Amino acid sequence: MQYEDPTQLVDALSQRVLRHLSAGAWRSLFLRPVEEVTQTAPVHGTFLCAAAQVPAWSANAAAQRDLEFLARSHGGVLDPFPAASGLVRFDDPQAALAMAVELQQAASEVRYQVGIATGECVLATLQLEGAPLPVLVGGVVERVEALTQQATAGSIRLAPESFALLQDDVARIAGCMVATEYDGDAAGATSLMLAPRSNAFLSTFAGLGLT
Repeated sequence: MQYEDPTQLVDALSQRVLRHLSAGAWRSLFLRPVEEVTQTAPVHGTFLCAAAQVPAWSANAAAQRDLEFLARSHGGVLDPFPAASGLVRFDDPQAALAMAVELQQAASEVRYQVGIATGECVLATLQLEGAPLPVLVGGVVERVEALTQQATAGSIRLAPESFALLQDDVARIAGCMVATEYDGDAAGATSLMLAPRSNAFLSTFAGLGLT
């Protein structure tokens, strides 16, 4: 995707950066002429967004390390803003799904809302204190972040175009419940509920007499 009006791109970048960097960093980036702010390129791929639930992401360094490790191990490229959520870009949609499943089934106290969507966005490269700062913005980035906000903790929410690419892979996930929303005849988002992690929930089930 491309922004026809460059000021729209700068405005979108400004809002994204302001959520994650200091006011001083924002001023050094955006109190300049538009043409000096950034270089841009269109990017296509499958994007995974993960939002950590209690304890909060910013207070749990382990959650950020887990995301970074899984992104690297599955061949994803991590967006440099890990504040309240993490964004990872993949060329291979199967790798995005594999990371999402592993993230939700990891032996961790942190639970995640996870969304996956496929499409285009803009990769903007800002210059901050002489160093390049890549930022993904617009298009599929906004869609996958909205999708993630609608996901329940512990689930994976797929946009329709991603589910179409991954149906066969989803069918092979053991113990996975699949629910697709519809607007009339048109398929909407699909939610995946994975089998509970036995190490995380065993004591609860035992207390209910279910083990």
